[in-house]
Amino acid sequence: MPQLARAVGMGDEELRNWIGTLDPARALRIQQAHPLAFFDLHLRGRRGHLLDGPSANFPEVKFIP
Repeated sequence: MPQLARAVGMGDEELRNWIGTLDPARALRIQQAHPLAFFDLHLRGRRGHLLDGPSANFPEVKFIP
């Protein structure tokens, strides 16, 4: 992160606050699960509950009304 902070002209703490500290593997899992739930619903007609609102499985995800 220090290299990125220098490249964009931010301090380490400022950059952390801006992009967060989520584990990359966890971020990938979230990025896979939500589009999959969307396409399951709209292309396959399979309704899950992931897109209904906040989920205990993904507490990092914030739903914006």
